[in-house]
Amino acid sequence: MTMVDTLFGLVPAASTGQQWVARELQLVNWGGYDGHHAVRLASTATLLSGASGSGKSTLMDAYIALLMPHTTPFNGASNGGVVGRPRGKDQRNIVSYARGKLDESRTEDGTRERVLRGDGRDTWSAIAVTWADQSERLFTAVRAWYVPSAARTLDDVVAVRATCDGAFDLRDLEPAAAQRLSRPAVTAAGLSPFDTDREYTARLHLTLGIGATGDGAKAVALLGRIQAGQQIATVDALYKAMVLEEPVTFATADAVVEQFDKLSGTRAQMVTARQQVTALEPIREHRERIEEAGERLRLIDALGTVDDSASPIALWRDERRLGLLRAVEDELQGAHQDARRVVRETTARVDAARSELDGVRQTLWASGGDRLATAQRELRGAQERRDRAAGAR
Repeated sequence: MTMVDTLFGLVPAASTGQQWVARELQLVNWGGYDGHHAVRLASTATLLSGASGSGKSTLMDAYIALLMPHTTPFNGASNGGVVGRPRGKDQRNIVSYARGKLDESRTEDGTRERVLRGDGRDTWSAIAVTWADQSERLFTAVRAWYVPSAARTLDDVVAVRATCDGAFDLRDLEPAAAQRLSRPAVTAAGLSPFDTDREYTARLHLTLGIGATGDGAKAVALLGRIQAGQQIATVDALYKAMVLEEPVTFATADAVVEQFDKLSGTRAQMVTARQQVTALEPIREHRERIEEAGERLRLIDALGTVDDSASPIALWRDERRLGLLRAVEDELQGAHQDARRVVRETTARVDAARSELDGVRQTLWASGGDRLATAQRELRGAQERRDRAAGAR
């Protein structure tokens, strides 16, 4: 590609001279900007002014988050005096901006954050910028994040990178947010999503003409250094911060630290998952018992009540009573038969005893038993005469 040397650098010779100018910045649930907000930008220059904490740096961070990689630190005013990797847990990050972090406090259970939204429930956030060129063509870039309630790092959120040839209203993403910003839902909203940051930034650089000969990443990185830098008091610091590129070893070290953070997060997730399994394991047994009880309840409901004589349970009760009565009847009949048998046996023994008594009597009479009876009668008569004589005397 033929280049023309100009005052500010190399410009493609075939360039039409078209320039893209940011026309509107939209925010949804970004930091202190709760809900949907739109900031109109002038075609010449826009000045942001306001008291400390009024949201100037939050707007700049939104622009940085839209255009620049996740390794780019946010505006210096957002993280003044804070250490840690760019957008890491010690600095402002996508998760804290999406939830609108206000402050944090120490509790018995650890550090607790006070947030505007997403406290114990899912939330989402989105940023969009619409550019226009001299021919009034419009181009919109969108970044959105669905943040689950358990999210702690950027790896836990659902990230969307998309563009649109024309204007786009972030409020049209509400239905997609209800579906966790799934790709089909985002496409149905009228956006063209990208799978990686590289594809997304390449589309931005190509469309907006950022950087010459494919150096858009370097141009954006330089812009990020300018926007995120703190006050520079010496030429040496200016040269180191704005001119010198970071050695490859720094990027490798950042990658190693990031990988360690991922492994640490994975271990924490595994520990949490193991605790969840331990806590939820008895649920299967409880579920089986609940299903068995429910089946019994449905069976009881199907049988009806005993008060209804036509219900199956009343019929079962009557049949059960009849069975019990028949069992008692059979038992009593058996006892009656046993008693009759005992009566027959006893009667036979009585008859035998009577026969034996008669035989004894006959033997007694044959052996002089009649004279004894006569003597006993005479004795009783003499005793009676004696008693009468004693009475007469």
